[in-house]
Amino acid sequence: MRQNLEMIKGDTLAFGVEIEFDESPQQLNNAYFSCKNISDEELLFQKSLNNGIEYVNQIDNKLYYRVRIAPQDTKKLETGRYYYDLEIRINSDIFTILNGILNIQKEITE
Repeated sequence: MRQNLEMIKGDTLAFGVEIEFDESPQQLNNAYFSCKNISDEELLFQKSLNNGIEYVNQIDNKLYYRVRIAPQDTKKLETGRYYYDLEIRINSDIFTILNGILNIQKEITE
């Protein structure tokens, strides 16, 4: 699913992700939130399962995770637009469940 995100440079951005299964839910083997520079595709920061991506809860056939981008991840970045995606891995399967533009806006209070 394509979704653009916005945040203030040097702030925390946290959001929830719901993963729904047709049958019995399976815990993720891994998950990655990656952010790259639009112009040269340089990897700027990456979050992974238990390192910025945390399991929160299970309700019926849905699993809930929280993605947290910490202040230090964006503090030194220029304001502007960056590519991101959220990829999950279950067994030998890889799914990109979220992607888009991360718009980092200027901070006023430093």
